[in-house]
Parts: sequence; structure tokens; C-alpha cells
Amino acid sequence: MFFRYLIFAYLLANIYLFIRSWQALEFFGRKRYWFAAIFWMAILPFAFMRMGTISGLLYNICQYIGFTVLAASLYGFLFLPLIDFLRLVAWIGNIRPALIYRHYKLTKVITFGAICLLISTIITGGYINAHHPRATHTTIRIEKNAGSVAKLRIALVSDIHLGNFHGHRSLAKIVRTINEQSPDIVLLAGDIFDRYTESAIQGDLGAEFRNLKAKYGAYVVNGNHERSGGSQAMAYDYLVSIGVEPLFDSVTLIENSFYVVGRLDRSSRERKALQELLTNLDNSLPIILLDHQPFDLGEAELAGIDLQLSGHTHHGQLFPFNFVTSRLFECDWGLLQKGKTFFYISCGAGTWGPPIRTAGRSEVAIIDLVFMVD
Repeated sequence: MFFRYLIFAYLLANIYLFIRSWQALEFFGRKRYWFAAIFWMAILPFAFMRMGTISGLLYNICQYIGFTVLAASLYGFLFLPLIDFLRLVAWIGNIRPALIYRHYKLTKVITFGAICLLISTIITGGYINAHHPRATHTTIRIEKNAGSVAKLRIALVSDIHLGNFHGHRSLAKIVRTINEQSPDIVLLAGDIFDRYTESAIQGDLGAEFRNLKAKYGAYVVNGNHERSGGSQAMAYDYLVSIGVEPLFDSVTLIENSFYVVGRLDRSSRERKALQELLTNLDNSLPIILLDHQPFDLGEAELAGIDLQLSGHTHHGQLFPFNFVTSRLFECDWGLLQKGKTFFYISCGAGTWGPPIRTAGRSEVAIIDLVFMVD
């Protein structure tokens, strides 16, 4: 239902963009029909892809074109109404610069070209931004003793969305970025795979995880995409085979010094209550919680969690949707403290939908925990 509404809004917005573009290209007369053909050939793949009428290689091609054009349409839909607003202001104020109106048809073409160039620059920059993850650094002091562990360097990664847009090369960059930071432990906060978990496993898209280097290993929880895209048992076995330990509503004690608690995604009907997972834990030791979606943060605070690590938000991924996620979530990116509980929300190492990021930058979050020492 969501995608039906999305397709309807997408087509409606592009009808507006087409009409305004057609008017802007009046200078070219009948040659505009070439533009019309190219425009709709670029627009329709997204609709075909989401209507389920194609599959295989054709689907993959349409997906790449469709999602890229979707992002371009977004910025076209932001810029053109702004120009229409300026034209309205000029009309109301009877502002008619001779430089513009003396060659009005040519001026419209130049304006159209400038907008296309600007959108192309944004899309290109967003693509580069999405495919070159950076390491961000945060230091947190935990007021607990962790036995033999005085400091702990965590590499937090979420929302890679391994699939058609992010495969072996993307993951290799992420793993290389992780290893360069020499983490003690790698924690993966869900949506490592995109919707089609089975096809990602068949393509061994997680193979690069075998190259991770961390003293205490790597642990992962599932996200809403893994939940909707395939067998959880299949994902579990595959993750183990590539050296990543799944924590699906389970707890592990590391070096008798700190706990890592992993929750099933909140979309799972089998998800246990947090207090049930914490039963019989030694609360004098630091407790790190992995929970894909950063909702109900007060629950972790009341439960005495020391650090919760989440993802899911993408920080909106495409400007201006970061303003939407900042309203939907108490924290949609970065560090937050509530009482004695710290939260770090990753904006993600990959993308969902358009392989483009114009809000935030794909990250590997490096979190240095400093514990109390007797």
C-alpha cells in the first residue's frame, strides 16, 4: 500500500515536472518530442519495478535507473516550485527585467539547463558520498568496572543493505574502514541485508566479513529488512559461516567483563521484553544493547542499560528528509544521554532505495568506551 501511494505521488509530481520542462524548452519547437520520449523512458522504470510486472536482469536495470531518477525528481520538485514562486512574486510586483524578457524563450532554456546541471551535481555528489564511508569517533565514559578491560573500542555499523546496490565492493570498503580503526569488537546493528536475504546469501555478499579483525569478534542483530526478506534461520546459519555471531534476543558475556545484548527487531512477533533478556545478568558489569530501531529509548534507561547502539534512521538519507527523521526519533543520528544511559544512533553505512546520500555521510562509528578502574 505504501508503494502504491508512492508511485501515485511520483507520477503526479513528474507530470508537473514534465509540463514545466516542456514549457521551458519552447525554444526548440517540435524537437521537444525527443525530450518527452527520453523523460518518460527515465521516469517509468520505477513504476514498472514497483508494480511487480518485471523480474530478473530487467528488474535490476529498472531498479538502478528508477531509484536514481526518483532522487533526481525529488530535487526537481524542490527547485521548480521555487522558481514558480519567484515568477509569481515578479508578476505581482510587476518586475520585468529587460535582460530576461528580451530573449524570454532562450532565458527559459538557460534556466532549465542550470537546474539540470545543479541536480546532476547533487546526484553525483550524493552517489560518491554514499559509497565512501568514513570513520566517526566518539568517546564515552561508563561509570562501571569492566574487570580486565579498561577501554573498549567498538566499531558500529548498521544499514548496509547488501543487495543490488551494495555488494562485494561496497562491503570491502566498509570492512577496510573498520580494520583501519583497529576495533576490539564489531557490532552490526541490523539491516545488513536488503529485503532479499536469500539472494544475498546465494551470492555470498557477506563474504568480506570474513576479513574483519577484532579481538572479541563481530556480533549482529537483525533489522526490519532482514525480517521481511527471508528465513531468519537461513540468515543465522549464513552469518555464523562468515564469522559473525547473531544475537537474536540473546546475550553474550565477553571476557567476564561486559555483556552484549541483542534484540530481535521490533517488527518481530517473537521479540522478548527487554527485562526478560536482562534476567540473571550481573548489573555491576557494563551492558551494551544492540537494537536496530531507536524507539522507546526510555525503556533502556529504566532497565539500566549503559549503552544502546541502533541504526534504522539513515538520518533521512536524502535532504530534506533528515528534518522528518529528526522529528520522528528522539535522536536520529549521533550521541544522546538519558540519565546514566548513552545512546549512539548510526546514520548507516549503506543506502536504501536510491544509492545516493545527501543527508549525512555513510559512516563506520568508532566508539571508545572508557571504564572505571579500581
